Amino acid sequence: MRPIDDMRLFARLVELRSFTAVAATEQMARSLVSKRISRLEDHLGVQLLNRTTRRLELTEAGRTYYQYCEQVDVIRQEAEAAVGEIRQRPKGVLRLNAPVMFGQIVLPRIITGFLAQYPDVHIALSLDDQYVDVIEGGYDLVIRIGNLKSSTLRARKVGATRLRIYAHERYLAAHGTPRQPQDLRDHNCLLYRHQVSGPNGWEFHGPAGKETVEVSGNFSAENSVPLYQAARDGLGVTRLPSFIEEAFGHAGMVYLLEEYEPEVDIHVVYATTRKPPLNTRVFIDYLAERLSMKGV
Repeated sequence: MRPIDDMRLFARLVELRSFTAVAATEQMARSLVSKRISRLEDHLGVQLLNRTTRRLELTEAGRTYYQYCEQVDVIRQEAEAAVGEIRQRPKGVLRLNAPVMFGQIVLPRIITGFLAQYPDVHIALSLDDQYVDVIEGGYDLVIRIGNLKSSTLRARKVGATRLRIYAHERYLAAHGTPRQPQDLRDHNCLLYRHQVSGPNGWEFHGPAGKETVEVSGNFSAENSVPLYQAARDGLGVTRLPSFIEEAFGHAGMVYLLEEYEPEVDIHVVYATTRKPPLNTRVFIDYLAERLSMKGV
């Protein structure tokens, strides 16, 4: 008999707490169950069980060993499923949520390429700059940019972007050009309200390390588009992800404080199921690969 079979038998014994019940379930003699558990203990060189006439109690070694034994069937099933998936193609609905501008600028080409490769998947995309609830929203995946809130969700980093400071040349001509982050205290800063750390705390990474500057301004928004347009119209200084340039270009906009700009991570988050569906896992891998090639 293979050692792995004795591990499975031990796990079943711990679950049923009865040699007789295990013997009936496994269709073998009670004496054989006892013999195999004793053989397992001899092999390990430790006592796994304290046997009494009324009950079975795990020893400390038994509790530790059981934590691994109970995974044997799970691992076997997952291994068989993984091999079976080689013959499968991803299919079904993938419900995806992303920040508005990321979804409008970065995702379309990635989704198009993914669906060309996996035509049996249907992606249902929704865009929202607010912090959506993965479970209540019914999403398979949510893309988030920046620091993550503490939660029980699983997360995987799939890329990164840079937060850049922009202002129009007309504004700079009238109000001066900030040379270091602290100079922004004297400027009209246009604020993104859904920043996790709050709209007024702008973090920078410079020669002296990290620093946070408390800024203020007379305009804030829940979306990047009005902030960029207001900055382009000369209202003030704003901070936006670098990928926004793909949609708007420069058009008189000046890119400021380049040596201080922070890099922020792009994550996908999803529910803490033991193993996400195949279409979800394949999309995560595809997204990470494309973002690493493309850069945002």
